Amino acid sequence: MDVGSQGTRKGEIIGGRYRLTESIGKGGMAQVWRATDLTTGRDAAVKFLRPDSEDLHQLNTHERRAELDMLRARFRREGILLGRLDHPGIPELYDQGSHQGMPYLVMRLVTGMTLYNFLAHHAPLPLTVAAAAAAQAADALACAHTLPVVHRDLKPQNIMISDEGVVALLDFGIAKPLGMGVTQYTRHGSTLGSRGYQAPEQILEKEPTTRADVYSFGCVCYELFAGRAPFVVEETKGLIEQHLHQAPLPPSLFSAGIPEALDDLMLGMLAKDPEGRPTVGEVLDVLRSLAPRPGDPEPRPRLRHDPTAPLRFPLDRPSERRPKVSTVSAPHADEEWLDARVVERLCEAAEHEIQEGDPEDAVRRLGDLAVRARVEWGSRRPLVRRVWELAAEGLRLAGDCGGAARLYHGIAADLVHGDGPQERADLAILRLRVAECRLAFGEIEAAIGAIEAAGHVAAGLPEPLATRVEEVRHEVDLDVTERLADPGTAQG
Repeated sequence: MDVGSQGTRKGEIIGGRYRLTESIGKGGMAQVWRATDLTTGRDAAVKFLRPDSEDLHQLNTHERRAELDMLRARFRREGILLGRLDHPGIPELYDQGSHQGMPYLVMRLVTGMTLYNFLAHHAPLPLTVAAAAAAQAADALACAHTLPVVHRDLKPQNIMISDEGVVALLDFGIAKPLGMGVTQYTRHGSTLGSRGYQAPEQILEKEPTTRADVYSFGCVCYELFAGRAPFVVEETKGLIEQHLHQAPLPPSLFSAGIPEALDDLMLGMLAKDPEGRPTVGEVLDVLRSLAPRPGDPEPRPRLRHDPTAPLRFPLDRPSERRPKVSTVSAPHADEEWLDARVVERLCEAAEHEIQEGDPEDAVRRLGDLAVRARVEWGSRRPLVRRVWELAAEGLRLAGDCGGAARLYHGIAADLVHGDGPQERADLAILRLRVAECRLAFGEIEAAIGAIEAAGHVAAGLPEPLATRVEEVRHEVDLDVTERLADPGTAQG
């Protein structure tokens, strides 16, 4: 009988809904089970945090407790990120909760073969097959980077080719949202990522940007196209030294038929300086030009897990509506009307999360309810604006820059009424917050414009309101100054 690390067993029902059927994977800090959703009948993947890993047993009691707290926080953040990433190449989040004191995530089950095993069975790959797999993975990575989120652990073992040929990015366990107020869940002296795929800045324990993912993905692409890693252990040089100091050879030296544009792309992705690497969008442009198109013939020999299939037959690609993540105390989607008392309690919970500096579930649920509250209650009910403001502030602090910017913009456009001093101050602050969030996407000039405009508004306001505007204006100005002084922190 399958037994999990925290005592979970085959046949056990999790959250009153998911029956565990078999253990399908175990990593250093997590275990994944296949489960049957008793409500829908479909299979799902249930990921548990492992509290009994070997690494934890080597720590003393105090260190183990601190490490577990950090891992739980990472696990919660992974759930938040998966709940926001909407792409066929990223397994969507179905549900989350706690079982026997340990958190779990329920996700779409991806059945197929890891890219690691695919390469072991089929390398060297035809150019179109490699390009199809790389282009699909790059498209999913581009979705994560628009939030923006850094995966931080891209490697063939964390990329899956499904039975239908859809390439999926797995394991966002150490992924990190970029932006203001993001809590760090990393111990000093710990280097995240996997050996042989870490960007130089990760090896040196510098703060990674999306360009770190581009480097790691460059290592993966090199294996796809060249049939080998860009660096291998040598007698005189180890992997770390090569990743830090040695330029890779063009992949065309190891595999015939690689065009010059692809050589240039791989070498650019593996540049030591993050600013010398292309963005994932630029990577995707090159890969798409080499990938199969609708109607192209299937590869020979035929592949069971064929990454060209979704590109050759895009209309046959299965589409599935994202299931709504269940929430215990938030209003359900099938209720006829929102209950104002429930929403008020949710606002109180969100305020507490924000005050504690750890916006999580309540903030996320408010964000999910914001549009519905506006539709049902109109734009002038104070509770509606409170929902939108708390959700925006919480998402901003959680690093969800895109979600926060949309909410701040919505408040400014629809929930601020009148043109008195208070309203002018509110609008100036909201526009500053939008600009602050958009800084994560590299929009520095827009932020500078918002800072200047807010200064003109503040000059015409009475003292208390002017002070409020100037405080936020100063925050955004400092952020802009830091980004201009350190280009490496800009969005890649």
